[in-house]
This record gives sequence, C-alpha cells and structure tokens, in this order.
Amino acid sequence: MYRKIMVAYDGSPYSNKALSAGMELARCCGCELHAVAVVNLPDYAGTVAEVDDMVTRAREFYEKKLGDAVSRAAGKNVKLTTHLIFGHVGETIVRYARENNFDLIVVGTHGWSAIQKLVMGSVSSYVIRHAACDVLVAKGRED
Repeated sequence: MYRKIMVAYDGSPYSNKALSAGMELARCCGCELHAVAVVNLPDYAGTVAEVDDMVTRAREFYEKKLGDAVSRAAGKNVKLTTHLIFGHVGETIVRYARENNFDLIVVGTHGWSAIQKLVMGSVSSYVIRHAACDVLVAKGRED
C-alpha cells in the first residue's frame, strides 16, 4: 500500500515513537523510509551572521540525532534516509511530502491538552489538516 514513508523527526521521545512506527511499517511493507528534521529559523534576524550561526548549530545538533536514527534503523534491518530542511516546521513537512511523493507521513504527538494546543499550536495538528497524503500519529512517548 505504501511505497514511501516520511517520519517527522527531531530526536524527541515523541518523534522516536513515530520513528519506531515508521520503521515497523517500512520493514513490513518493504517501502522506503525517510526521516525529515525541520529547523525553524527566526522570521526576523538581527544579522546574517546570526542566521548563519543558527544554521551551523542546527546542522551539528541534527547530524548527531539523524545519525543515531540511521543506526537505530540499521539495527532493525531498515534503511533510513535522512534530510535536514529549514523553514516553518508544519508547512515544510507538508510541502516536502507533496514535492517528493510520500504516501504517508508519521508524526509524534506530545499529548497536549486542548488549551496547550490552542495557545502553542501543534505540528501534528497542522500536518493532519494540510497533508495531501495519509498521516499516522504515534501517540505518547517512547520509553
């Protein structure tokens, strides 16, 4: 049914739960698995150097997180391709999935209350509402 699965990944326990679900589906279905980390840059930066510094720090941080995810997938005999992208998190996930023909997006959720979601928003809620493909929400954190 699915050929290409994207996992929204930031290294958090919630995204690790999503990665586990994505790995299991990829293993069972024999489909491609991609982990996509999105870094949200500030709308207004003081200087170009400030943005460059944020990009450098983000690359260092996510290089390790994504490398750990690749090792974890390899341990389950699943090939994982990783991507680091910059932009608004929800919009970028949805756009990247559409542009790259993903059949399924797997996201984790914090299990926030309705008030927290209203005040803070939710990437998983945004993806569910705007994605052109199926979305699987892995609830709870991985222990």
